[in-house]
Amino acid sequence: MAKRGDANDQRTTLVLDLDQLRRAQHVLGTRTTRETVNRALREVNRQAGLRCAAALVRRGGLGIVEPEDLPELRRVRT
Repeated sequence: MAKRGDANDQRTTLVLDLDQLRRAQHVLGTRTTRETVNRALREVNRQAGLRCAAALVRRGGLGIVEPEDLPELRRVRT
Protein backbone atom coordinates (compact mmCIF):
# COMPACT_ATOMS: atom_id res chain seq x y z
CA MET A 1 0.00 0.00 0.00
CA ALA A 2 1.34 3.42 -0.90
CA LYS A 3 2.22 5.66 2.02
CA ARG A 4 1.71 9.39 2.13
CA GLY A 5 4.36 11.04 -0.04
CA ASP A 6 5.06 7.84 -2.00
CA ALA A 7 6.29 8.35 -5.58
CA ASN A 8 3.12 6.58 -6.78
CA ASP A 9 0.80 9.08 -5.07
CA GLN A 10 -1.05 11.71 -7.04
CA ARG A 11 -3.10 14.42 -5.47
CA THR A 12 -6.48 14.93 -7.06
CA THR A 13 -9.92 16.29 -6.37
CA LEU A 14 -12.86 13.92 -6.63
CA VAL A 15 -16.57 14.48 -6.44
CA LEU A 16 -17.90 11.34 -4.77
CA ASP A 17 -21.35 10.00 -4.08
CA LEU A 18 -21.17 9.87 -0.28
CA ASP A 19 -23.77 7.12 0.00
CA GLN A 20 -21.70 4.93 -2.33
CA LEU A 21 -18.53 5.84 -0.44
CA ARG A 22 -20.08 4.81 2.89
CA ARG A 23 -21.37 1.55 1.40
CA ALA A 24 -17.92 0.81 -0.04
CA GLN A 25 -16.30 1.59 3.31
CA HIS A 26 -18.65 -0.85 5.00
CA VAL A 27 -18.03 -3.59 2.41
CA LEU A 28 -14.27 -3.08 2.34
CA GLY A 29 -13.85 -2.46 6.05
CA THR A 30 -12.06 0.85 5.49
CA ARG A 31 -12.30 4.11 7.46
CA THR A 32 -10.93 6.90 5.30
CA THR A 33 -11.84 8.03 1.80
CA ARG A 34 -8.26 7.55 0.65
CA GLU A 35 -8.10 4.03 2.05
CA THR A 36 -11.47 3.18 0.50
CA VAL A 37 -10.58 4.47 -2.96
CA ASN A 38 -7.19 2.72 -2.94
CA ARG A 39 -8.69 -0.58 -1.71
CA ALA A 40 -11.45 -0.36 -4.33
CA LEU A 41 -8.89 0.24 -7.09
CA ARG A 42 -6.84 -2.75 -5.94
CA GLU A 43 -9.99 -4.89 -5.85
CA VAL A 44 -10.97 -3.86 -9.39
CA ASN A 45 -7.49 -4.74 -10.63
CA ARG A 46 -7.53 -8.06 -8.74
CA GLN A 47 -10.86 -9.00 -10.27
CA ALA A 48 -9.62 -8.07 -13.75
CA GLY A 49 -6.64 -10.38 -13.22
CA LEU A 50 -8.95 -13.19 -12.14
CA ARG A 51 -11.10 -12.69 -15.25
CA CYS A 52 -7.99 -12.89 -17.44
CA ALA A 53 -6.83 -16.05 -15.69
CA ALA A 54 -10.28 -17.62 -16.03
CA ALA A 55 -10.34 -16.81 -19.75
CA LEU A 56 -6.91 -18.40 -20.13
CA VAL A 57 -8.11 -21.55 -18.36
CA ARG A 58 -11.23 -21.70 -20.55
CA ARG A 59 -9.02 -21.54 -23.65
CA GLY A 60 -6.87 -24.36 -22.28
CA GLY A 61 -3.84 -22.10 -22.03
CA LEU A 62 -2.62 -23.45 -18.70
CA GLY A 63 -2.46 -27.12 -19.66
CA ILE A 64 -4.84 -28.05 -16.86
CA VAL A 65 -5.86 -31.68 -16.98
CA GLU A 66 -9.53 -32.62 -16.86
CA PRO A 67 -10.43 -35.37 -14.36
CA GLU A 68 -11.68 -37.65 -17.14
CA ASP A 69 -8.22 -37.51 -18.76
CA LEU A 70 -6.36 -38.75 -15.67
CA PRO A 71 -6.72 -42.54 -16.27
CA GLU A 72 -5.14 -42.18 -19.71
CA LEU A 73 -2.33 -40.04 -18.35
CA ARG A 74 -1.65 -42.50 -15.52
CA ARG A 75 -1.50 -45.50 -17.87
CA VAL A 76 1.97 -46.99 -18.10
CA ARG A 77 3.45 -46.34 -21.51
CA THR A 78 5.72 -48.83 -23.13
